Amino acid sequence: MDTSIKSNLKQKVLFFVNAYSGGAELMTLNIAGFLDPERYEVIFYVIGKDLGRIAKFIPADKTVHLIKVKYFKDFLTTKIFFVLLKEKPQIAFSSLMPINIRLCFASILFFRIKVIIRANNYLHTQSSIQKIRLFLSYHFANKLIVQTDEMNSEHVKILRLNSEKVVTLANPVNTEKIETKLTKATSLFNKSVINYTFVGRISKVKGLDTLLSAFHQVIKKKPNSILHIVGDIEGTFSPYYLELREQASSLGIQNSIIFHGFSTNPYVYMKYADCFILPSRNEGLPNVIIESLYLGTPVVATNSVPVINRLINNGIDGYVVDVDDIDGLAKSMILGPKLGRIKSTYSSATKKDFENLFS
Repeated sequence: MDTSIKSNLKQKVLFFVNAYSGGAELMTLNIAGFLDPERYEVIFYVIGKDLGRIAKFIPADKTVHLIKVKYFKDFLTTKIFFVLLKEKPQIAFSSLMPINIRLCFASILFFRIKVIIRANNYLHTQSSIQKIRLFLSYHFANKLIVQTDEMNSEHVKILRLNSEKVVTLANPVNTEKIETKLTKATSLFNKSVINYTFVGRISKVKGLDTLLSAFHQVIKKKPNSILHIVGDIEGTFSPYYLELREQASSLGIQNSIIFHGFSTNPYVYMKYADCFILPSRNEGLPNVIIESLYLGTPVVATNSVPVINRLINNGIDGYVVDVDDIDGLAKSMILGPKLGRIKSTYSSATKKDFENLFS
């Protein structure tokens, strides 16, 4: 078949992503990677002051454009509208709540565009005003992906969405990407000590202040322990990072904590850790837990959302503790490494699941 004809038969899919490379953004890239390049033309629109960190994760063979805004409120809905008008895609996708809302509103006049959005937060964590925004906008989406049954029930009940519009798909594990990243990677850790790892945003919602307090107790019983914190410490994350540095100094544990900053390969920190820690106060379906379990690393996490109790089997592949329970977190951190390498029982959505959604 002629190449130009073949290209015209492809469905054009626009992926709108935030310039920051958080869990929602990386999951968007995973989903985009599932689409058959013979059937879909994937184009990324990055939203931010510049292409940001997310550009480092987008495959080199994909087309990338910038929607330049400092804040989401900077006429982003209008800018997305004109992108849709220009590109005339068959499908538009986003996976971050502020972008979801604006994409839904921007697409109102484009009846032929299939709008697929993905929820990355539980509704009970949102303000009343935000719930109203979601109620007014999400009805314009063709499909809403949620990660758990609890999220599904919330969105159908609170936003009064048609249950057929809401699809539960557990976060996929991009094993090919992980294994590629680890092909030539070796451990960065001193094997003579106990290595704990956290990977994620350096923000208060992740509960790192609780983690430092718990680690202070761990050090007393396991002085040969090191805590590795991997995540962006610049820009908006800088104030909390400085608070954590001050807290570590006041606790006298600053020499046992390493802030590695942003990494394009967090998997090497997950794989070679003796235990992965996620002390969050709020989560959706945390990819880092799923990925750590896949890599065989036991996980200690807080029960910030019900699904975490289903991801982790207490005493088998990790431990679950209450949010902000410093004593419980410390005790589980001491027990976690004793589990050794574990085997995950997590069942994720498949490539076929997402292909069916986009077709």
